Amino acid sequence: MNPGARSPRKTFTRHAAPGLGNLLRLVLGGWMATQLLPMLAAEFHVAINGHDTWSGTLAAANAQGTDGPFQTLARAQLAVRELKRTSGLPDGGITIHVSQGVYQFSSPLRFTEADSGTERSPVRYQARPGETVRLSGGEVLTNFTPVTDPGMLQRLDPAARGHAVQSDLRALGLTDFGTAGGGGLELFFQDRPMPIARWPNEGFVRMVEVLGATPVDVRGTKGCVEGRFKYEGDRPRRWTREPDVWLHGYWFWDWSDQRQQLKALDLESQTIELAPPYHNYGYRKGQWYYAYNLLSEIDQPGEWHLDRNAGLLYFWPP
Repeated sequence: MNPGARSPRKTFTRHAAPGLGNLLRLVLGGWMATQLLPMLAAEFHVAINGHDTWSGTLAAANAQGTDGPFQTLARAQLAVRELKRTSGLPDGGITIHVSQGVYQFSSPLRFTEADSGTERSPVRYQARPGETVRLSGGEVLTNFTPVTDPGMLQRLDPAARGHAVQSDLRALGLTDFGTAGGGGLELFFQDRPMPIARWPNEGFVRMVEVLGATPVDVRGTKGCVEGRFKYEGDRPRRWTREPDVWLHGYWFWDWSDQRQQLKALDLESQTIELAPPYHNYGYRKGQWYYAYNLLSEIDQPGEWHLDRNAGLLYFWPP
């Protein structure tokens, strides 16, 4: 036996049974390395042609078509919340890259504290560089057909016949039309807002005389409480078959407007009566208004009318 050789037993015990201090240092060192290693920033992807069943971690679909970006921002929001819940916010934060397109929303996308990041780890939703992303709460109308009902054609201005089309909103699942008194729906064509059918087409006309029975006198400025007044001209003769006429006016002061529904129209006395509740300040001679939402006033391209009872939208496309 070579007296200078290292004992195999000694070698074995040295490696198999380290001292307690060395063992603790090994365990703690591994734990600290795991815990202190910064978690890299996370990314999710959203695209119009994605799927919410996919992982959202790929910018485009894989060759097999089994994984790729999410399709909706709502799904990306859930992914962010899940990542925060299971792993916490990574250093560098979370970025949701949204590819070009128009993203339709049938209900609001609500963000709360659960969606927030921090200064060190922000949560970002951003369009891809050079791409245009639009978020829309509107509904795309795809079911326009020509107006063929004889009664509707008779109400249309002769210039609009043959041009006006209609869309059945209820067939598209739309039943909440808002209120005309609050402005109601808006119609966009090729990204431009279309004017609701109105008279006059631009500007205002003025009340010739107010006829309410209850007087109003505000430091010498006189009017009446009730919305009843005379008009001039014969344009309102078109409106006799209109069931849902509204007027938008600055009824007493030039800085206080209100939309109100037509209650009665007297062609002989050239009198308009508005439906209560009346304007807070009342009505006075010479103040200005226009009428709107009249099928009979679709007389130029771009104008439209909404029949709330039937759920039909009439439109003369530009």
